[in-house]
Amino acid sequence: MQHQKSEKKKVVVTLCRAFPVTHSLAGKPTEFEGKLKEHKKIHTIRYNKNGVWDKRYKDIASGKKYLSVREWTGRPYNSEQREFARYEKIGLQHITMTYGSDDTVPQVWIDNKKVPVEVVAKNDGLSVENFVEWFFGNSKSNVFEGVVVHFTSFKY
Repeated sequence: MQHQKSEKKKVVVTLCRAFPVTHSLAGKPTEFEGKLKEHKKIHTIRYNKNGVWDKRYKDIASGKKYLSVREWTGRPYNSEQREFARYEKIGLQHITMTYGSDDTVPQVWIDNKKVPVEVVAKNDGLSVENFVEWFFGNSKSNVFEGVVVHFTSFKY
């Protein structure tokens, strides 16, 4: 009886190929794939509902899984996904962003350390204006809590 080495399971993260319909640049290319390959996008920011990313991170860090970075080939959720990057190692940090009526730009804390929004936006592959609109554009909430999923060894 032969034992076949089972292939590692994947954790899928989908990057938007175009700005979402809720954004003023709706439909225009984000160019995230190129920015990722040129190291101009070194992370993605995600909600962490019920600590889902903490578990995914542990699975990747332990070698059980890898991160599969994909984009939709057409309309999101109504088209195939295409993988364009794989990561055996990732970093994970917790992020809180607040955007009060008195703030000119959102205030950002990563692992409880204050970080300028300009730096976070640039590392996410967006201008500050597009970053702010992406996360707070039509949101009733002025607080975002989630995680930064790092594609490199960079940490804030």
